[in-house]
Amino acid sequence: MILTVVTKSTTIENEHELIAAMFRRGLKYLHVRKPNYSRESMIDYIEKFPKEYHNKIILHSHHSLALSLHLKGIHLTEKLRKNEFGVWKKFNLYRIIRPKMHISASFHKIKDLKDNSQRFDYVFFSSVFESITKENHKASYSLRTIFNVLNNDDEIKAIALGGVDDEKISICYETKFSGIALSGYLWELKNPVENFEKAKIICDQYKNKL
Repeated sequence: MILTVVTKSTTIENEHELIAAMFRRGLKYLHVRKPNYSRESMIDYIEKFPKEYHNKIILHSHHSLALSLHLKGIHLTEKLRKNEFGVWKKFNLYRIIRPKMHISASFHKIKDLKDNSQRFDYVFFSSVFESITKENHKASYSLRTIFNVLNNDDEIKAIALGGVDDEKISICYETKFSGIALSGYLWELKNPVENFEKAKIICDQYKNKL
């Protein structure tokens, strides 16, 4: 299974050191989600990582930096994804400039997932479980409903997001997710690097669907 990490939206203490430790332990997909960062702040954030890790970084904003800084790719939030012209423009422009650039997107509704997810390298689907840190933030659909969709369409490469921890990885695999995204499990609990390692060991036990 694919293991992705989503940054916290705000800056945390020792963030670069913690993420660099995850890179050294095999992290291949870092989603940088910093919605309040200016372009300059984003450049500064990225350049604090050694260049050897830049090809593992996926941006949720300031997408043009993925080209100029030679990053792995971009991620489209649901708001941006629903702008059909914006999606068309980014797809055509970025695929022409860098045909193999990673492009992923966020989905929250089953219908949208079934109709529009196939063109992306993979998609985030949330919320799969009750939030680890947010009260009254419940799962959006039953696991059976999600399974029925993913099991019937091999072209959907969905990453489980929302309430995922090491104990839920096997459930995600059985529900036919292609991978998981870790966020609160790392940034809201103690020992984020150790938690990443535990999750990676479990993910490596399952055959990668991608």
